[in-house]
Amino acid sequence: MANNNDKHFLEDFKNGNEKAIRKLYTLYYRPLCYFNQKIINYSQEAEDISTETFLKLLQKRKDFESLSEIRSFLFTASKNSCLDFLRKEKRHNKSHQEISLLSPLEELLVDQEVISAKVLQSIYAEIENLPNQCQQIFKSIYIEGKTTAEIAKEMGISTQTVLNQKAKALRKIRLALSHENLFSMAMLLKTLSLIALDSKQ
Repeated sequence: MANNNDKHFLEDFKNGNEKAIRKLYTLYYRPLCYFNQKIINYSQEAEDISTETFLKLLQKRKDFESLSEIRSFLFTASKNSCLDFLRKEKRHNKSHQEISLLSPLEELLVDQEVISAKVLQSIYAEIENLPNQCQQIFKSIYIEGKTTAEIAKEMGISTQTVLNQKAKALRKIRLALSHENLFSMAMLLKTLSLIALDSKQ
């Protein structure tokens, strides 16, 4: 979503526009699931928390004045729900021992996963902004796990074209993330690997 369209998009979302809601869901759902699962280690519960967080967002949609507020709400609400889940798990696992707070180390790990999830969300957003062929090739490689040869055959293009479009996509994403002060090569490569692995599960 380009900056000059943010205001209109936000208004559409606040008014309950289905297209705007679906767009936000597409951008944030998988990064939130990744974020939640990294904290609680249960995939189904992670997905449930992501869904519940979106329902909370929809209930409060008229309260937001910017897209950054929406993103902050999603990750903060998810984080709090995950911490509540872990506290309940600890109380259950340790019978009647009351545990009110996570350890400082656990809190630090949660904050690190927030950063990783924000990078992942930014990558998904930039993927949607790629030119059509470039976007299709990028998704085929990193989300669907297809080989260069498979993509070339399906699309009726040369393998070199596939490689060129892949490189073009990576350059655009690197540039976009550098503008947001979120990019590092190690983080990008790690996150892209997670996307590919997640798609195969």
